[in-house]
Amino acid sequence: MRFLASLAMRGRSQAAMVATVLAILALPLPPLSILSAAVIALVALRQGLREGMLLITFSGVACALLAQLLFGQALPVVGYVLLMWLPVWVLGGVLRINRSLGTTLSVALLLGVLALAVQYLQSQDPVNAWRELLQPFIASLVEAQLVDQAISQQLVESMAEWMPGAIAAGFVMQAMFALIIARWWQSGLYNPGGFKEEFHQLRLPRFLAVISLLMLTLNWLQPETGLVTYLTLLLLTGWLFQGVALVHALQTRPGFSIGWLVAMYALLPFAMPYLVSALAIVGFADTWFDFRARLGSGRHSGRVG
Repeated sequence: MRFLASLAMRGRSQAAMVATVLAILALPLPPLSILSAAVIALVALRQGLREGMLLITFSGVACALLAQLLFGQALPVVGYVLLMWLPVWVLGGVLRINRSLGTTLSVALLLGVLALAVQYLQSQDPVNAWRELLQPFIASLVEAQLVDQAISQQLVESMAEWMPGAIAAGFVMQAMFALIIARWWQSGLYNPGGFKEEFHQLRLPRFLAVISLLMLTLNWLQPETGLVTYLTLLLLTGWLFQGVALVHALQTRPGFSIGWLVAMYALLPFAMPYLVSALAIVGFADTWFDFRARLGSGRHSGRVG
């Protein structure tokens, strides 16, 4: 992947080519959307928001032309790529200014709240809106005999109930993954080792821990799935990133080995809900107890050129 970063940094036309090709390929292969967004973030990090916006403009026009040529319609594709690129462009600018992954993650969570608000603005009942969208999809799975007819409606209801929060949380995760890849690329090209130090120091501010406690309390008092549940899910996404950063940081301390990291990533596909929850809890606890400081991890913050 470092080849992509090196190619994108050779010039504006090369960066536009890489971002555009990856974006078009992401239509059949969605994971590539993260790499396409990472190119935008890398340019914003290294050359500033103005250059990043120029890249978005040129790449957006290129995507529109290719989409019109390949699919006969450009607008949906342009909307898709702007939804990928604009959040990481903002986050890249924030990180370039404050040089703090924790602060930038806080801004990403704010963008997640915005993504949640948009769903409520589009429909006063986003769960019902998602129910209407999901019913044809589940019906097609029933016709393909991939889902039992007896549980199809229950599946629709369960998915629709969680979709508003899941979309907002997924929005934050994708943007942060792209930003982290871009920062890793930047470090590899201009400051080897800088990203590792910076990522190890990722911490969310304590006021978000207080808000999380409030959200958890409200969830306990009102267990029905709703806006409070979605906001809690969004905050847990932030604590997940801090938990992962903490595990990486502790791995470098005496008494810890790389086996911790290997075990964490090896178990992820098999025990994802439990492991993700555990990492989020660990990240939340770290805000109060500062495990890195207690175990002797340095407090100096990394800088990536």
